[in-house]
Amino acid sequence: MAIINEELAKRSKENMSFSDYKAGSATAEYSEAIAEAVAKIEQAKSRVSEEGQKRLDYLLESYKSKLATWTNGYNANGSRHVSIMIAGPSNYNMRAHERYMSREGKLWEEYDKIKTMIDHGISRIINGEKIISSDNPNAVELLKNKIAKLEKNQEMMKSANKIIRNSKLDQSEKINQLIKIGFSEEQSKKLFVPDCYGGIGYESFDLTNNNANISRLKKRLVGLEKKANEETVEKESNGVKIVDNVEYNRLQIFFPGKPDEGIRTYLKSNGFHWSPYYGCWQRMRSRDSNDLAEKAVAMVD
Repeated sequence: MAIINEELAKRSKENMSFSDYKAGSATAEYSEAIAEAVAKIEQAKSRVSEEGQKRLDYLLESYKSKLATWTNGYNANGSRHVSIMIAGPSNYNMRAHERYMSREGKLWEEYDKIKTMIDHGISRIINGEKIISSDNPNAVELLKNKIAKLEKNQEMMKSANKIIRNSKLDQSEKINQLIKIGFSEEQSKKLFVPDCYGGIGYESFDLTNNNANISRLKKRLVGLEKKANEETVEKESNGVKIVDNVEYNRLQIFFPGKPDEGIRTYLKSNGFHWSPYYGCWQRMRSRDSNDLAEKAVAMVD
């Protein structure tokens, strides 16, 4: 079955213009938009983890679906209304025209949101990975690298201050010493520019804040390493499967069919979201997630 309804596109064109409809043009325009989106997605994949790539794939599929639905909806609106240019002014139904224009306006509002889906979605996924999410399968390694970088910065700041405060060296000698331990010439010179209080080098709060970040990340690393040793657990009750998915950091509920409205409302109000990609209701793993999932299962008749 074709994604784009060419018959609707043809009727819409005929109702709005004297020129003939070029067969397949609506599908071609849709395909061109999708090809552009695919190129952006593939380029973005080189900048994210495997989990990020899955999110990009889901973003693309969502975009394809929404754009196809919008295209058919737009053409359906046009297929049900003949413009005054085609119909002529005599006995023209202005009330029907107003309904058409109202729907047209809403359709273009929808389109404005759809057309930015890919760029905004890619940006969110890439920026989200910079934060080192616990969902990232490489989170432990990334966190260790970040800690190592902060520790190196801590040592360089301490060494820089020691050089800067050495009364036996003049400024040019100090700059040479700073360059030897890894600072660029420009960075070294900036360390001698007085701050608003007249101080040079690194302030004590620079060292304190950096050290606090190291301690915070080390505590987080302990938690992530503990999670890395956990295993995914599955259990089933009332025909519903609950999966404590360690790999994807999600508590997942797989119902045999669509749960009733009461269960869906309960799930949404407790942070669960429907995942078309996995075909389940899920939320981040936590101490409460499993209890909440079991309560949802108990609601099944």
